[in-house]
Amino acid sequence: MRGARSVAVVLLLAAGFTWGILRLLHTQFVAGDFYPEYSSLRSDPKGAKLLFDSLSRMPGLSVSRNYMPLDYFPGTAAVLLLGVSPVSLDKDFLQRAEDLAGRGNRVVTAMMFESGDLPKDQSPIEKAWHVRLVVDPKPKHGHRLSFSAPAEWLVRERDGSQILAIERAFDKGSVLLLAESGDFSNESVIGSDRLERVSAAIGPYTRVAFDESHFGIAESGSVVGLVRRFRLVGLALGLVMVGALALWKNASAFPPRGDTGRNAGATGQQYTGRTSFEGLVALLRRHVRPKDVVPICWEEWWKANRREVPAESAARAAAIAAGASQHPLEAMREIQAGLRAKGEL
Repeated sequence: MRGARSVAVVLLLAAGFTWGILRLLHTQFVAGDFYPEYSSLRSDPKGAKLLFDSLSRMPGLSVSRNYMPLDYFPGTAAVLLLGVSPVSLDKDFLQRAEDLAGRGNRVVTAMMFESGDLPKDQSPIEKAWHVRLVVDPKPKHGHRLSFSAPAEWLVRERDGSQILAIERAFDKGSVLLLAESGDFSNESVIGSDRLERVSAAIGPYTRVAFDESHFGIAESGSVVGLVRRFRLVGLALGLVMVGALALWKNASAFPPRGDTGRNAGATGQQYTGRTSFEGLVALLRRHVRPKDVVPICWEEWWKANRREVPAESAARAAAIAAGASQHPLEAMREIQAGLRAKGEL
């Protein structure tokens, strides 16, 4: 029983440790520490979850999150790409955004600038869209990043000489570039001082999609992803507990093992088992009558050695086996003597 108790203690400790880890992970997920800044899954001041939840409650407005690549985005909507670093504005990103806008979507690309984010060479956005990113060298100023004023782009917002928002049409849709993402943050929504800018960025679209794929948060199709999507975490924990109980049940011996050594000598109890020979004898006694032992043994031996025994010797041995009901041991010896030339039975 000591072994079973040890296994139970280990399982309880493992269950407690697992519960603590899951609790810690759940707390961090709720706080949003795992998600990038301006993600609609992040609930702290640097996230955009409050804006997502607020827009979801508005009547006549459909709000969703996009976890698929922008190439496979279905339908038309105002697609919000928040917290985009200027370094990520490479040729592929710009081409996907342009194709997405060409299908009738409004692609809202809001920047998040940090020191050293600009590429050393000429920016791809300047080559493809003729937009030059301007960085204010004085960190104390309110806007570190702004745009130039190309002719094919419309200026939507400026602060003095700094251009903060520009827009350009691409076939059926348009691309809106914002120099900052702060208007969409949870902190800004709580202050309610920039909601007009958010409404202007969304435009006339009744469908809004917060893109998470550019953060690297994409549908993986894994079992864990399906569990989270369909809220089966409780079921998974229940299955783990059932498996642990099954392991504990199979680990405990039944019937319980008796004491050995000094304790066995003190109680006078000794436990012995049966050998394979004793088990065979028990099976024979249960299923074979004593008078049928010799005939059955001869029949089985004859099946395997009939080619090695002459017909006369075999007939004589069969006759002896048939009449061996009274003295089976003597009959076996007589058969053995008759077949001694071919070896013992």
